Amino acid sequence: MQGRDMTCNSLGFFIRLRSPHRLPTTPTSRMRAFLPLALAVLTLSVSGCRCAPAVPSPVTLRVKNTSRDPLLVNDTKGQLGLTVQRSVNGQWFSFDDLPCECQSCDRICDRSCRCADAGITGFVRGISPNGQAERSWDGVIQVAGQATCGEVCLVPENAPPDETFQLQLCFVNQLDGVDVPTDGGRVSAAFPQPTLQTCVTREFQPQQGLVEISPVKGADCVTTADCRGRGELCLNGSCTAGCPSNAYPSQPELIVTWTSMGFFTEAREGTDGGRVLQTGTGRITATQFTGETLQVTLSNAGGSGRVDVKLPGGLGGPSLSPNTDVKALVAIRTIDNQSIRAVTLRDATTNELLFAADTAIGSPVLRDAELAPFTVTREAAAVGCRFDATCGKLTFSRQKLTNGTASVSVEPGRLASVTVGAMMSYRFWNVTDGQYGATSTCDSYRPYAFWKER
Repeated sequence: MQGRDMTCNSLGFFIRLRSPHRLPTTPTSRMRAFLPLALAVLTLSVSGCRCAPAVPSPVTLRVKNTSRDPLLVNDTKGQLGLTVQRSVNGQWFSFDDLPCECQSCDRICDRSCRCADAGITGFVRGISPNGQAERSWDGVIQVAGQATCGEVCLVPENAPPDETFQLQLCFVNQLDGVDVPTDGGRVSAAFPQPTLQTCVTREFQPQQGLVEISPVKGADCVTTADCRGRGELCLNGSCTAGCPSNAYPSQPELIVTWTSMGFFTEAREGTDGGRVLQTGTGRITATQFTGETLQVTLSNAGGSGRVDVKLPGGLGGPSLSPNTDVKALVAIRTIDNQSIRAVTLRDATTNELLFAADTAIGSPVLRDAELAPFTVTREAAAVGCRFDATCGKLTFSRQKLTNGTASVSVEPGRLASVTVGAMMSYRFWNVTDGQYGATSTCDSYRPYAFWKER
């Protein structure tokens, strides 16, 4: 749609802003639902006089993915995650450069006009590393007017070819639970809220005919302390505020349960928020895996009991021999009516630690003395992150199992072995490790398990 020719003067106009607030609507406008964003009155102040030309200057808007990760962009209206912005009194404002014709002042009073889908169904498009995608802007600015029927509507205005505009690209690198093709395909999915997106901008003039925009490569770094940008982490040697794609487990699915028919004795640490300890010494009578759950059956003179530990992912678990005499501990901490549990099994004769697992939501349940001579620590360096629509940015770290001078550092979701002394080997599993920001209301976590292999 070609914009109207304007005279050269200082112009006061309406511009369509991206705002969560709505103007009062009539039944007709609600039915079409095509003006979901507010319109505000602004005065355009420009240095010098620019005239709107009789013919607009179309511009190709091109995204070039120069990063090593796929870009996922909001493509609900075919916008490729791109927004054209105009400077008003030194501040950039977005306007809709892909308007539905029913929004125009010529059509808004036509009750039969319908905008396709009205943006109800969201679409996400993927752009592969080293890939690119493009669309066109027709060079027409949409400003606001009022139709004869009283509706607020859009008036096209051809952009001056030498005016400086800004192109904004917003993207994410991953969407949990959504398999987005990276070869230019797209899927129906909701796009994350703006606070979870990474955005970059580039200035251009319509007379250039082409503007290319790419993710900004962060500064080189060794640790996150080297990064100065807001929310940046040092990942793979570069500072980034985004989250490169990764397969780290995002849920702490290790679960500890127990049953007792006389085997365990209960003790409580303090009366206000202290742990509950279930302890018992006896013999392992049976061990088995059922699905992903390790089941250890115990007995002593007082009765029998069982400890169940869900070890998600099918990565295996300890080989605990029946008829081994053990000391069993199940520790329970309660947070907001949620029981967070951990377990240890030690050889009753040698006191060797045979198995330990801690759900560790919020903080570890097990104390240092209960893991001795081992310690489990979270390493400070981030190895990845993920955006959670509810809880915010989740940062992943390695966990380290240490025994004297022997140690092993493991990324989330992975297993590794460490040799202790000349004869013993232990298997350590960082089930996952996720930390939310200080302002998040969600609990961080660091579940782990380790056991004696030989």
